[in-house]
Amino acid sequence: MKKCVRLSVLFAFVLWFLVFVVQPLNFWLMMSFNTLLLSGITLACGSLKKADLLPSGRDVLIGVGSALALYLIFFIGNEALSLIEKWLPGLGIHKNQNIGSIYANRGSLPPAAVAGLLFFPIGFGEEFYWRGFVQRFFRHRLGKWTAPAITTALYVAVHLCTANPVLLLASLVCGVFWGGLYALTDRLPAVLLSHMIWDPLIFVLFPIY
Repeated sequence: MKKCVRLSVLFAFVLWFLVFVVQPLNFWLMMSFNTLLLSGITLACGSLKKADLLPSGRDVLIGVGSALALYLIFFIGNEALSLIEKWLPGLGIHKNQNIGSIYANRGSLPPAAVAGLLFFPIGFGEEFYWRGFVQRFFRHRLGKWTAPAITTALYVAVHLCTANPVLLLASLVCGVFWGGLYALTDRLPAVLLSHMIWDPLIFVLFPIY
């Protein structure tokens, strides 16, 4: 499994470079392909059991509640970045420009299609791989709290190719949030639902821009 994790993470770097930098095809279709592929790797190489994926009522409540909490964190963070940029213009945050580039791909497919793909396979696949495979692997070897730190660092690193400081900050916040949630609950379904709900919420239904 160790070799599979290493190779798959390297593969994730290549996939993210292709989708964000090379962009040979539609962004959403490429992200769907990437996350389906990483989900397949998780199923083939991981140690998840059927019981690990069956959601309980508590999982649903945690998933919905945490998705709303993360949306609120991003809403407050957006306002904070606006103030920081106003008070310290020399930092070169360029908030509107960088956030605009994140949302730039919304119009490449109908909103309903984008929301559907964000829910599944994109939102599902990202958590299934990063938490259900990578963080789970490190947790068994390095401990409950070291695992989310390493996984978050890797998750942020795959976004370095975008050279977008706002996106890097967003990936850091998301990695810490979902990594911490998984470490606290030890329930993958709750984290899966959280990401699957948050993605269409912030990108399509109530975008922060």
